[in-house]
Amino acid sequence: MIRITEELLLLILDAQSGSIQHPLPKHQRDLVIAGAVLADLTLENRIDTNPERLFLIGSKPVNDDLLDPTLLEIVNETQPHDTRYWIERTAARSGAIRKKALRRLIRRGILVADANGLVSPSQSVARSQLYPTVDEKPTKHVQARVMETIFSDEIPEIRDTIIIGLAAAGGVFDNIVSRSKLAHAQERIDSIARLGPISRVISDSVQAIHPAHLSRKGIRRTDSIPRVKGLPLVGSAFQMMGNIVEFLVHCYYKYGPIFRIRVFGYQLVALVGPDANVFVNQISKTHLRSFDSWWQFGLAFGGAHRILLSMDGPEHLRMRKLLMNGYSPKMLGRNLDAAHVLTTGLIDEWPKDRPIVMQRTMQEIVAEQIGLCLTGTPAKEYTDDLIYYLGTLISIYISRRLPRLMEFSPKFRRSRARIDELYNQIVEAHQPGLRVNKEPDFVDNLLEMNRNDPQFLPETDLRANVIAPYMVGIDTSASTCAYMLHAILREPELLTRAREEVDAMFKHGKLTVRGLRTLDVTHRIALETLRMYPVIPVLPRTVSNSFEFAGYRIPAGANILLGTTVSHRLAECFPDPGRFDIERYTREARQHLQPGAFAPFGVGQHRCLGAGFAELQIVLTLATIIRETELELEHPDRPMRTQVSPAPHPHKSVRFRLVGRRRV
Repeated sequence: MIRITEELLLLILDAQSGSIQHPLPKHQRDLVIAGAVLADLTLENRIDTNPERLFLIGSKPVNDDLLDPTLLEIVNETQPHDTRYWIERTAARSGAIRKKALRRLIRRGILVADANGLVSPSQSVARSQLYPTVDEKPTKHVQARVMETIFSDEIPEIRDTIIIGLAAAGGVFDNIVSRSKLAHAQERIDSIARLGPISRVISDSVQAIHPAHLSRKGIRRTDSIPRVKGLPLVGSAFQMMGNIVEFLVHCYYKYGPIFRIRVFGYQLVALVGPDANVFVNQISKTHLRSFDSWWQFGLAFGGAHRILLSMDGPEHLRMRKLLMNGYSPKMLGRNLDAAHVLTTGLIDEWPKDRPIVMQRTMQEIVAEQIGLCLTGTPAKEYTDDLIYYLGTLISIYISRRLPRLMEFSPKFRRSRARIDELYNQIVEAHQPGLRVNKEPDFVDNLLEMNRNDPQFLPETDLRANVIAPYMVGIDTSASTCAYMLHAILREPELLTRAREEVDAMFKHGKLTVRGLRTLDVTHRIALETLRMYPVIPVLPRTVSNSFEFAGYRIPAGANILLGTTVSHRLAECFPDPGRFDIERYTREARQHLQPGAFAPFGVGQHRCLGAGFAELQIVLTLATIIRETELELEHPDRPMRTQVSPAPHPHKSVRFRLVGRRRV
């Protein structure tokens, strides 16, 4: 049967944002979950309660991992305590209880989780407002039951009495019912909460725990956050210039999901791990901003004040909506055959039996695909200029590895002139008279916005936004393709399995998006590559409104480092995390669907808009390569060597050879 604990989570689930209601303070959420566990144990005849004391009735385990840890604590306790004591004690483990309950709801098909850790009702549940129980008898969704009960005169079932009592005690109705409706129903809610002894005692105990009581031992000041020890002057700069994820994983195990890092004169508050990812998904829209980290980059990138990465709030949402279609997988889908032919043509240019630099080769392919699908302009002859120009700007203004003087070097000035040349070609090719009877693409949408609302998107901002897809592709999709190719060449068994399904797809008929999405092995190789070799390992943010996380208060104005991919390397999320294992993503395992565990494209409001396009692009590129060629690594026994400039990617020494061509 579905537990009261699980139903309370369903009650406070925000179906629109895909997260637990963040207006509900953490201490209140923890208390109602703890109260629900005790209510479940009462219904299982393991405990009984009265206002003065909680009694143990039966010590036999329930065989339920939501309930048995609390039952075991009660069994082992030698001193008698009241219900309030056990609610507070169980609330300390609320996070673990919540994770287990969410995983169970996902396994049962009541909830679904996306790759970003957000959960929502499954389509069948959302449509029918029913969910299955163990005996297959459908149960009306708790939100529907509760609303019907509080706005009617019907006598509720005992479990609904408990749920309503806990929700009232924890302030849940303040977040899910409008103020006017709540005023109308408050007397009814209060009377329901008093109907049964279980509901009455547990809800009274929850309500008796005042928030101030928790805050004295819970919420602490920012300066008490654990601080990572570093070197004089430079702090932890050298560790962060190396394998930053490995460094943050070490700090996570030593300090927990929040700690302070000093880098030269800067103080950063790091939020890392799955709980941090889930939390940031919930609060990023209202509490974090990206502007501070990217505005200088935008200005240097052609004097732009508005690029997606530097925008926040309503303007960011408007720009995101504008760019959504241009970055969507359908842009690649409608150019799929042409993209395949283009990729095959570039592969045909590879020399035989000579070392080929893996990263540079993938960057050329990805840049040409972007030119075909998004800008309508070939970019092959500009690939080196794009790589150098964008990489230098990111290294100056984002990772701060290079001084600003680099902008005045002759090489940078030449590359900037070449980017101007590419931009002018793209804009010229998109003049209205040349686009008759052509479907609008990414650039058409930008130019139309400039014509319709030049204040929102002036000409000064067009150059950066038009070139932006290349910046995204050559530092993300291309690097992932290179890492993925290296992985399958290192493991012949994976290459064989992927090649078999790719050959079968091409033999089946015309190349389609649906066909690419059926490539199970290839897709799982891509997911494991994104886990093992994340190309966006961390994200900088600034706190726009103060918030509390993990017992600490983070003030407005603080500089935040989001270690979004730290969870990729945690054994509790991915057992044996250093092993390349595509079985993690089978229908049975689904390790990546644990809340907050898998975030290769970032988290929150600024999650990569082109993630869907990139995933399809990566699969198309690798499918084409393994169908058309026989390759081998130049040094197969060498471990992968990564270079971090501007973003992590295979070092130029990572090369392969074309052994032969396949014509299947």
